[in-house]
Amino acid sequence: MNIQQLNRIGQYTSFAHLLLHNLIISDFLFAGDLRIISTTQENKGRLEIYHNGEWGTVCDDGFENVDAAVACKQLGYCSGVAVAPSAVHHGVATIWLDDVNCNGSESKLLNCPSNDGNHNCQHTEDIGIHCFLSCSTENNGNLRLIGGATNNEGRLEVNFYGEWGTVCNMQNTGSALVACRQLGYCSGVQLPSEAVNASYGTAWLQNVRCSGTEEGFVNCSSVFNPTTCAQPYDVGINCTQTCLNAGDINLFGGKNENEGRLEIFLNNAWGTVCDDYFENIDAEVVCRQLGLWGGIVIPAAAVDNGYDTIWLDDVQCKGTENRLTNCSYRGSPVSCNHGEDIGVKCFVNPPTEDQGILRLVGGSSGNNGRLEIKLYNEWGTVCDDSFENVEAAVACRQLGYCSGHVLKSTVVDDGNGTIMLDDVDCLGSEDRLLNCSYDSYTGDCGHQHDIGVYCSFECPKSGTLRLLEGSNKNEGRLEVYIQDTWGTVCVNNFDTIDATIACQQLGYCSGNAVLPNLVNDGTGTIWLAGLLCSGIESRLVNCRQLDSVIQNCRSYHDVGVSCSLNCPSAGKFLHERL
Repeated sequence: MNIQQLNRIGQYTSFAHLLLHNLIISDFLFAGDLRIISTTQENKGRLEIYHNGEWGTVCDDGFENVDAAVACKQLGYCSGVAVAPSAVHHGVATIWLDDVNCNGSESKLLNCPSNDGNHNCQHTEDIGIHCFLSCSTENNGNLRLIGGATNNEGRLEVNFYGEWGTVCNMQNTGSALVACRQLGYCSGVQLPSEAVNASYGTAWLQNVRCSGTEEGFVNCSSVFNPTTCAQPYDVGINCTQTCLNAGDINLFGGKNENEGRLEIFLNNAWGTVCDDYFENIDAEVVCRQLGLWGGIVIPAAAVDNGYDTIWLDDVQCKGTENRLTNCSYRGSPVSCNHGEDIGVKCFVNPPTEDQGILRLVGGSSGNNGRLEIKLYNEWGTVCDDSFENVEAAVACRQLGYCSGHVLKSTVVDDGNGTIMLDDVDCLGSEDRLLNCSYDSYTGDCGHQHDIGVYCSFECPKSGTLRLLEGSNKNEGRLEVYIQDTWGTVCVNNFDTIDATIACQQLGYCSGNAVLPNLVNDGTGTIWLAGLLCSGIESRLVNCRQLDSVIQNCRSYHDVGVSCSLNCPSAGKFLHERL
């Protein structure tokens, strides 16, 4: 019995038949015999060919779907497609074939033109094939939901050629709507990636995009490219019998179901909203319509671009509306592009009476550490962007202290959870941090930027000095307390006389200026510049200063001092000034 006769034994329609077939011929190998090497599915994997008495691989050069179809038919399947080397395990034996070029009528792969035994390939170019279990297209495009807590939700799977596989990456809300309608529901939404059970089988479709009006899921725009979908991109959906109404909204593509690109259902299709004039007050209305609490804007640059119609532009809500379509807006057509699609983040928990309270976490004692704030019944951190000593003083006063200064993010432990505030900007007179100006959107700030503060019960007098971030307590960046906040001193005109006055005020006898490149840059206001101390002043703020000089000062001009208990010789100051 030869291999051709064996191939005629029945019509193999199951994996069991194929396995038996392989066992029968294991002792009767012929040149050109094929096999699939796989760790997951018997009909998909690296293609190997028996040649010159040993198994070897096939190079991907020129290997296309028509070549895969010939190989699959030889193995007893009806047809198949090529699988890229990146999606199969690399072989280790001889690479037997290269530049395979079948016309589709061949009964064996070895009958196709190729560079038999000659190649310029490596095993990173080993081709794979995916053979179809059935060539019937009757059930192609059928859908099912797998692994959900209820029958109406789970991982979305689609059937092609007798095999169930997943959908890799849906790009808009309309896709979930079409899938749910095909499954017999009225509407639906995509599940967050973390709510979808992993699948390691075939991903039949990639980058699906439906307008929402298609009759079937396979009628949507997509890429048919059987492969394995990298987690967490296997799509899951939640379907409902509740039908959509004009003006219904959804958040798509975010890390959680309460955030993402804003989409709105109008004219029987989902579309996006332009960011022109869209502010936090409009986000509040969106979140209220979704049954959630406060909301903030996610800028267009921080959300994935949409693909469908941009339905709304120039949205301007008063804040009392219950639906976004009750706000003032300009409808389609609009002058926006999808690079301007707005996003929204909603808070799940309602505000509480302790909204905005502060705490310090992870410090060496109770008066220092990472600054955290409570919003919507959730503790979160504060970004260091623009956060300076004036903001630290406000935070410390709110915490019951008298003053405070910044602990840079590099010296505090990284937090977790939500980063609540960014770009905090206080005047210094506020009694609560929330009364300062700030940005609620923090998507461009990571926890490595969490700010900390050091608080003190000591209430400095105006003009009080301190040294910070020096290698010893008698040296460091010079700071002065004015108008209830700490600030720095500019290096312009600052000399040994000024340094000595500062050091004498601090309890030393003399001092020397330390140039800005040798001290860490400070934060907050630069209070003093262009000092002209005579040498007899008791406090640095008593010295004359050139007010015009301060306009040219920046934080990288902050001066430091190094103080000493050694006193200067008589007449030294007069000599230096002259």
